Amino acid sequence: MEITELNKENEQLWDEYVLKSNQSTFYHQLGWRNVVQKTYGHKPIYLVVKEDDEFKGILPLFLMKSRIFGKKLVSVPFAPYGGVCADSEEVERTLVEEAKGITDEFDVDYLELRYMGRENNSYLVTNNKYTTFILELNKDPDVVWRNKFNNKVRNAIRKSYKSNLEFVDCNLKEFYRIYTKNMKHLGTPSHSYSFFENLIKEFPRKALSSGVIHDGTTIASTFLLSFKDTLVSGWAASDKEYSMLNPNNFLYWEVIKFACNNGYRYFDFGRSLLNSGTFRFKKPWGGENVKLYYRYYARKKIPDTTQTNPKRQKFAKIWSKMPLVLTNIVGPPLRKTVP
Repeated sequence: MEITELNKENEQLWDEYVLKSNQSTFYHQLGWRNVVQKTYGHKPIYLVVKEDDEFKGILPLFLMKSRIFGKKLVSVPFAPYGGVCADSEEVERTLVEEAKGITDEFDVDYLELRYMGRENNSYLVTNNKYTTFILELNKDPDVVWRNKFNNKVRNAIRKSYKSNLEFVDCNLKEFYRIYTKNMKHLGTPSHSYSFFENLIKEFPRKALSSGVIHDGTTIASTFLLSFKDTLVSGWAASDKEYSMLNPNNFLYWEVIKFACNNGYRYFDFGRSLLNSGTFRFKKPWGGENVKLYYRYYARKKIPDTTQTNPKRQKFAKIWSKMPLVLTNIVGPPLRKTVP
């Protein structure tokens, strides 16, 4: 076996490996590298293990540098999961050890590998406070309705249908308007508009946004990502002023119906902090609770990157009270530094 950095000649082989691996995600694709690099300028370090010129494992990494927040090596930033894809534990350990060596070589504060539903790599410090829900679908949406949702979800959806709501393809400007307003409310800096523009350009048939309209106004929206047989809710937001209309229940049910009718086998609700408000909202929909394991190799202190960090909570409280015009200007440059 040999381990090298990805070169131009092997880029097609990388994506071919991603498509056939049962450990890969949307964010392992080279298109994600292109989006992050083009939008924020972070340095990609994409590692490959080959044997007899055949890919045996991959690890996408980004070197992130900030005068304020230090240096970190992340797989992968701005995504709920990433980490190693490998044919064996030996290959996986080889890639992790190489990443640790790069962490030392570049004098990086810490290495972070984000895995979905994989409990190995116990020799690294692990944070498992995040989770996602994966809903198994059926060609007939009514089967999902009857067999997956609890009564609370079904009643909320029925109520939403009495509120004169409409499910539509949403243009990026409308999605971004709802998204930035919601992120301010949550106390979190938003991505730049160009981040989503670049996503659509890089994945023209795999990135789409849908929305909910009430009396001509978009009141909820989601940015969806398509990967293999799964439709992923990458980002979702709603206008809190219309919460009594249950737009989120309406939106998710319409998206699930869309996924069923278009042949998807699974719907990924997106990352949630355990026992948070979004976690409690998603749980009754009947998806499998899949833990996310964020593993660290730190040369200094192991970072607390969760939303429960007291410093982050204090920042969120201040951020949520700032004017929206200001957070829209200051937010993207800050978001660039927060993986």
